[in-house]
Amino acid sequence: MLMRTQLSWAGHTSRMEDHRFPKIVLYGELATGCHKRGAPKKRYKDSLKQHLSLGRIDCHQWSTLVSNRDSWRHTIHDTAASFDNGCRVSLEEKRQCRKNHSSPISPKEMFRCAFCDRTCLSHIGLFSHQHACSKRG
Repeated sequence: MLMRTQLSWAGHTSRMEDHRFPKIVLYGELATGCHKRGAPKKRYKDSLKQHLSLGRIDCHQWSTLVSNRDSWRHTIHDTAASFDNGCRVSLEEKRQCRKNHSSPISPKEMFRCAFCDRTCLSHIGLFSHQHACSKRG
């Protein structure tokens, strides 16, 4: 939703006349000034370029796409839909990977408590459990 809104606003701004303030701010640069130490702050233009690249839109030719309002709307809609579907597929793949790796542990890989014969799945879990068991008994 944010990507769609930002791309829509960027298209609207780039179609504006050159003397309009939003276009001046979007395309302008500071004539003087200095940067503070450290990493530069992220600007609106930086996130716009990131969204354009995520949507596989060429950063150098996007202004020609924007000139036709209907094709730009269609491009934004397709870009946002493909990005959303890609995120969903990626999340589903991660979920399946997690589910496949959490297969049952064989009995030889389990750890048994010396005090109460409880089975733990990890060495650190066994250590923590034995510490609690030793205090009880």
